[in-house]
Amino acid sequence: MSRNNFNKKGQVGETMTWVIATILLIVILFIFIYASTLMAKTKNIHINFKLGQGISSDRIDIKTQMALSLIPSNKNTIERWISQEGADENG
Repeated sequence: MSRNNFNKKGQVGETMTWVIATILLIVILFIFIYASTLMAKTKNIHINFKLGQGISSDRIDIKTQMALSLIPSNKNTIERWISQEGADENG
């Protein structure tokens, strides 16, 4: 066997290893993309809030409306925090 034949067999083996590894990585990448799209579809957050006077509405009001729309059961806690924050600014 000549020396050139031996080198070609080694190159073919190494190339096959890289081809298989690349295909495996692509398959794993598609699995992760598919799983993330499924997870994104299951977690839908619908936030319905109204801007008071257009875009210039107060940032705290928008955040409060968003928090209330996500967890309405915490309305009392949120209102208490807002009243405490207003008392801190005034006092």
